[in-house]
Amino acid sequence: MPPKYGGGNTCKKCNKTVFLNEDKKDSEGGHWHTRCFTCEKCSKGLDSRNLCMNSGLIYCKTCYGEDFGPKGYGFGGGAGVLTRTK
Repeated sequence: MPPKYGGGNTCKKCNKTVFLNEDKKDSEGGHWHTRCFTCEKCSKGLDSRNLCMNSGLIYCKTCYGEDFGPKGYGFGGGAGVLTRTK
């Protein structure tokens, strides 16, 4: 068995090691491979402008708002609001 070199942090998405020489994303919530730095719900690639976190998971602003944002009248939940279709 070959010796283990280096080490690093564990990716929050795939649970594999994120080595120092790899493309990586770091946040206060942990470390990710660049390819793993995607929304938990829609898999959209994330960056610092559209990143939201909840319970250690990362979401885009749209999905975060749908799942964790305010609900009810006056918060865009009425019939006149456009929604995404899949």
